Amino acid sequence: MGWVKTVSADASNKIRLKLNEVGLSLDGKRWWITGYSRHYNGFEFHCDQYERLMTMAEHNTRFRKHDVTLPGEHDPWRDAGIDAFGYSQTHTYNYLHLDISTNKPGLCRVYIAPHDWGRMGDPQGGPPKYLSNGVYLAIAKRTSVLGIKLEEFIDGEPAIGGTTLDGINFNPRNYKKLAQAVRDAQKANGKSFIEGKKQAGPDAIDMSFLATSGTGFREISWTDGQAATLDFSALHLALSPVRCNVHIDEFGVVVGGPEGDISLSPNALHHIANELILKTIIKEFLYDKVKLPKWVIDHLFVELPNSSGSFNRAGWGVEIYPWKSVRITAGHSCTLNDGDCRKTFTFSKSF
Repeated sequence: MGWVKTVSADASNKIRLKLNEVGLSLDGKRWWITGYSRHYNGFEFHCDQYERLMTMAEHNTRFRKHDVTLPGEHDPWRDAGIDAFGYSQTHTYNYLHLDISTNKPGLCRVYIAPHDWGRMGDPQGGPPKYLSNGVYLAIAKRTSVLGIKLEEFIDGEPAIGGTTLDGINFNPRNYKKLAQAVRDAQKANGKSFIEGKKQAGPDAIDMSFLATSGTGFREISWTDGQAATLDFSALHLALSPVRCNVHIDEFGVVVGGPEGDISLSPNALHHIANELILKTIIKEFLYDKVKLPKWVIDHLFVELPNSSGSFNRAGWGVEIYPWKSVRITAGHSCTLNDGDCRKTFTFSKSF
C-alpha cells in the first residue's frame, strides 16, 4: 500500500463504522491504528484479539475467503514477506477487504477496494491478477518512471509472457492516448523514445523496426560520451489500435549522444542475433513447428560482441535465473583479440 503517518480521521472512522455495519466490529478487541494507506482508502492496525476477529470473518456470510496482495509494485506486506488470511465483502462494489497476518500475530489491515475492481463474487471481481505478475511489474515499473501508467491503457486481461523480453500483449483502451503518452515521455536530457519509420530516409535505425508490428518505439540509452550505465536494457513498444506489445530488450538498440544526436547502438548486432532472431523468430518457429516449450529457448543464448564484454567476446550457452537477481551461465566463448576459445561458467548477482 505505501503507508503514511497521517490521514483524515473521518475517512478512517467511516471504515470502522462500515466494519460495524457488516458484522466485523473492532470494538472491545484492544486494537489501534499503526499506519495508513497512501494509494487506497484503508489503514493497518494491531488487534490483540485477532483470532476472535478471524473467527468472526470466517463465519460472516457477507464475506468470503479471498487471499490477495495489493496490485502494482507497492505492497509493503508482500515485500516484507508477511503472510495473511484475506476476507472480502461479496456482491457489492467498493467492498471491504480485511487481511489478518498469520506470521505477524496481531497485525491486520483493512481497505475499501476501488470501484474498478468490480464486485467480489462476480467472475471478474477483485484486483486483476496481472497487476501482481512479476513480468508485468518489472515492465510497468520502467514505464511509470517515464510517466506512463500501463494499467490505464489495458483493456481486459493482457497476455503476459514468461520473460520481460516476451513482455505484455494487450488490447489498448485508448491507442491514440497511449501513443501520445510515449511520444511525450521526457528524460532530463531529452526525449525518451525514438519512433520507427519517422527518420529522414531509410537508415539502420528504421531497419531495427522491421520486425515490429504497428508503430514502434525504442527507448534511447543516453550517454555523456565517456561512461555508459551498467544497465544496457531498453523498453521497446509496438503499438496499434488492435493489439499492443511492451517488452524490455536486454540490450538497447538506440543510443543518444551528449549533443542530442541519435544513432544505432554498438550493441545492435548482439540484440538482433540473441533477442530478435533466437528468442523471438526462432522461438516461435520451434514452438509452432517442433512443439518445443518456449521456456527452453528462454534459457539459451548467443553472444556477439557487446558492451558487457568490451566488444571482445562471442559465444553461446545456457542461462538460468534461480533467483530474480542471480544469473548462472554455462557455455562456450571465444575472445576476438587472440582467438582463445574455452568452456565458460559464470555466476553473477545484481544489487
